[in-house]
Amino acid sequence: MTTTAEPLAESETSTDGRRPLSTIKPPEIYNELRRGVLGQGRALRFVSVAIYKHVTGKVPGNLLMIGNSGTGKTTIMNNIQRLYNEVPEFEAFKAVTIINANLLVDVERMEFQPERLFQAVEQRARAMCSAKPTPEELREAIERATICIDEIDKMSAVVAGKANAIGVVLQQGLLTLMEGEQLVFPSYAWVDGEEKRVNLSIDTGKMMFICGGAFEGLYDQVYNRVLKPGSGEKLKTRTLRTADGKVKMETVFILSDFLKPKDLFDFGMVPQFMARFENNVLLADLNVDTLKAILLQSYDSPYLRSQRYFKVMGIDLEIEDLAAALIAEEAQRDTRTGARALRPIFGELVNPFEFEPDRGGHLKEKESGGSRLVLTADMVRKIL
Repeated sequence: MTTTAEPLAESETSTDGRRPLSTIKPPEIYNELRRGVLGQGRALRFVSVAIYKHVTGKVPGNLLMIGNSGTGKTTIMNNIQRLYNEVPEFEAFKAVTIINANLLVDVERMEFQPERLFQAVEQRARAMCSAKPTPEELREAIERATICIDEIDKMSAVVAGKANAIGVVLQQGLLTLMEGEQLVFPSYAWVDGEEKRVNLSIDTGKMMFICGGAFEGLYDQVYNRVLKPGSGEKLKTRTLRTADGKVKMETVFILSDFLKPKDLFDFGMVPQFMARFENNVLLADLNVDTLKAILLQSYDSPYLRSQRYFKVMGIDLEIEDLAAALIAEEAQRDTRTGARALRPIFGELVNPFEFEPDRGGHLKEKESGGSRLVLTADMVRKIL
């Protein structure tokens, strides 16, 4: 869950009034990131260390994030970008690019196309450079980039039990970049007072690569391995208390309890490619408390959006604590969509009131003016 993080503390400063990057330690980075990411504290600790390694330039901190849809992979990537934008000391690292893995391969020619990646990085780099960047300024901005590649699992080397050449091409291509390649990238920069065509020699070893994917088939693959007779492993049973206060026993499968490196190889991830990641980070499935916090507090919460909608009509929208818990509990049942499950459930509840706010006589006038609408637990139970 999120908490109100303290701003980055004042510490030793450099000549321009900014602290040396080495003094902004992982715990401080973590506190900044968790302002925008809920329920993934373990993953954020890995990300914070990776960022520290990247900005200090000592060792690479490439990460592979594995998590069900809706657990926060893209949210983490977006918040890395927010961190670089909001913390002055990280200004030089603002060239963050988030790109889908399948855009990096020419399917017809079966070729890895790094130029698509570098064109996206260059656009970000130019936005942070001076109006007339020199080749050196542009090169340095590109080399400090953070490359976020989403849906990396869709580029598996094995699909439906058969070799997938496209996946092999992509993984081998990224492997080369992550190992550190001197790549010549044609661009334009200002030389002797005029803009000229230049060839930038980019050292990709200075970049940080964060790849992420849902790896949906991996869950079934490992689940079946665990349940296979003679595996020596078994699922865990836990006691849960529901939002309504009932107690129940539940047997659950949590991927992080059973995942082994061989499972990723069997899934279709090339061993040499996997070796380029310092850590494989498994995002946790979101529990009821976290989903409830996302519903009530996150930047893109459907509840907060509805509050803004009703405010236009002079109506204050509120929700009972139990009602929010019931919505979160229902969303948790769909572990493959995570926080995304909140939206359709809440939409089913609130849409009739967005269409006709006074339906059912739930709209109450306020003494101070305007109206008040409270979404109750009974309303939620009816739609569930």
